[in-house]
Amino acid sequence: MRKAAILLALLLGGCAGAPAYRAPAVEVPPAFREQPAPGAEAAPSADSVPAAVPATPAVPAARAEDPASAAGWRALGDTTLERLVGELARANLDIRAAEARVRGARSARTESALDLAPTVTFAGGYTRQRLSSAAFPIGAGAFPDQDVWDAGFDAAWELDLFGRLRRNLQAQGAFVAATREDLRNIRVTLTADLARSYFELRGAQERLAVARRNAENQRRTFQVTRERLDAGRGTAFDTERAQAQLSFTLASIPALEAGVAEAQYRIGVLVGRPPAAVAAELQTTAALPPLPVVTTVASADSVVRRRPDVSAAERQLALERALVGAAKADYLPRLSLGGSAGYAATGFNGLGDRGTFRYAVGPVVTWPALNLGRVKARVDASRARESEAQARYDQTVLLALQEVETSLARYRTARVRVERIGDAASASARAAELARLRFTGGVADFLQVLDAERTQLDAEDQLAQARTDAATAYAALYKALGGGE
Repeated sequence: MRKAAILLALLLGGCAGAPAYRAPAVEVPPAFREQPAPGAEAAPSADSVPAAVPATPAVPAARAEDPASAAGWRALGDTTLERLVGELARANLDIRAAEARVRGARSARTESALDLAPTVTFAGGYTRQRLSSAAFPIGAGAFPDQDVWDAGFDAAWELDLFGRLRRNLQAQGAFVAATREDLRNIRVTLTADLARSYFELRGAQERLAVARRNAENQRRTFQVTRERLDAGRGTAFDTERAQAQLSFTLASIPALEAGVAEAQYRIGVLVGRPPAAVAAELQTTAALPPLPVVTTVASADSVVRRRPDVSAAERQLALERALVGAAKADYLPRLSLGGSAGYAATGFNGLGDRGTFRYAVGPVVTWPALNLGRVKARVDASRARESEAQARYDQTVLLALQEVETSLARYRTARVRVERIGDAASASARAAELARLRFTGGVADFLQVLDAERTQLDAEDQLAQARTDAATAYAALYKALGGGE
C-alpha cells in the first residue's frame, strides 16, 4: 500500500511538472525585401522639389523605452511637432489609462508574491452563547447562558511543494511585462498618429495656400478678360469661362479649410487638451518639414523583437504557459500549516488571566482525489488558451513583417512620387505664365490660358498632397519599426 502511494505521487508529480519557459523562436528572413540597397542614392527631400538637396543621414534609432522622445522626430527640425510629441507623452488620456493598468498589474503581482509567505491576521470578538443540554447530557437541567470573549492571532501558510503558487507568480510577472509593452505600444501608436495628424494639417494648409494662390492668379486672368471685353478686343465667352474656372477654385477652398480644422481638433484630443485651444495655436501656416532619407534598417529579427506589440504577445504567451503549470499542480495535494493563539474568557476583564490562554496548531492536507476530472478540464482549458496565445503571437510576428515591408515600400515610392510631381508642378507653373503672356500679347487664344492654369492648379495641389503622403508614410514607418530607425 505504501509503495502504491509513492508511485501514485510520482505519477501525479510528472503530470504537474512543466518545462521551463523559453521564448519562442521568431522565424523571420535575414533582411527585409524592401531594405534600402547599400549606397543607393536617396530621393530629394519632400520640401524642396524639384531642386535637389544633399542626402540627410539615416533616421536615428529611437529609444525603445521612451518613444515619445524619439530622435526621429528631432531629426525633422520641427520644433512645433517636437513640442506636441512631448505634450502627448505627458497628457494623453489613453497613455494615462495604460499607465494605471501597469500599476494595477504590479499590485496584483505583489499580492501573488505575498501568497508564498504566511498569512497572519488578528481577530477578537464577543459571543453570547448557551450550550445544548441534549448535546452534552452530563447533568440534569440546561446549561446557563455565558459570555465568551476571545482575542488572538490566526496564521496560515501553504507550503508550495509543487510550484502552484510560484507558477501563479510567474504568470503575474508576465502580465506586468505585457502591460508595460502595451503601454509602450500605445505610446508609439499615438505618437505616430499625432505626427500623421500634424503632417495632414500642414499638408491641408499647403493645399489651401495653393488654392488661394491659384484663385488670385485666376482672378487676375478674369480681370484681363473683362478689360479686353470692355476694349472690344475680347469675347463674353472668354470672360464667362474665366469666371467659371475662378468659381470652381473658390468652391474648393471651404473643404480645405474644414480639413485644416479637423486636423487641428484631432491634435487637441491627442495631446489631452480642449481641441479649440490647440487649434488657435496651430492656426499659423507652416511648411511640411524635410524628411530624412532611410538608408539603413536593422535586421528583420531585431526590428520584430523590438516592436512592443510582438513583445506584448510573447509575454501573454508566457503568462498562459505559467498558468498551465499552475493548473497541473492541482493534481497534487496541498499542504498547509495552520495555527492560532490567543486568550478566551467569560469576561472582558479576564482576558490574559491565568488559564485563559489557548492555542491550536497543525498541518492540513487537501487533495481533490475524487475531483480529478475537474482538474483535468481546467488543465485542458489552460492548454487551449496557451495554444491560442501561441497562434496570436505567430500572427503578430507575421503582421509586423508585413507592416514593415509595406511601410518601407510606401515611404520609398512616396518620395519618388514627390520628385516626379515636383518636376510637373514647376513645368506647369512656367507654362501657365507663358500662356498668360502670350494671351496678353494677342498671340494665343484664351483656351490655352484656361488649360494651363487648370493644369497648374492640379499639379500644385497634387504636389501638396504627395508631400503630405510622404510625410504620413514616414510616420507609418516610425510605427512599423517599433518607434525606431
